[in-house]
Amino acid sequence: MANQLSSRSDLTETLAIHIALKAARKTGKFKEHAAVKKAADRLCSELESGRSIYGRQLKMIGLMEKGASLVDLSRKLRCSRRTVFRYLNHLEDAGIHLKLEGVKYHVDRGVARMLRG
Repeated sequence: MANQLSSRSDLTETLAIHIALKAARKTGKFKEHAAVKKAADRLCSELESGRSIYGRQLKMIGLMEKGASLVDLSRKLRCSRRTVFRYLNHLEDAGIHLKLEGVKYHVDRGVARMLRG
């Protein structure tokens, strides 16, 4: 399942799973089930890593919180301009409002704060 989540680009579904896992970990829901806690920790770690599409999208949101140009995003995510545009489309499809001011993309600080949870 972790491989499927990290390779798919459906941001909305992955975001829901990630937020639910983080909330469960934070409230101690897994404390009596060590194997489940370990699996949840591993899945969150994989989702947040730069190896997954979702992880790169999270990083992108963090960069856009302060404003980032297309060149900045491409360089910091280590991907092509086309991939950056694809990720921007994924974010918009998930209902995340993006602003382009001059050459810099911005995302609402509340979105980034929610994702850091």
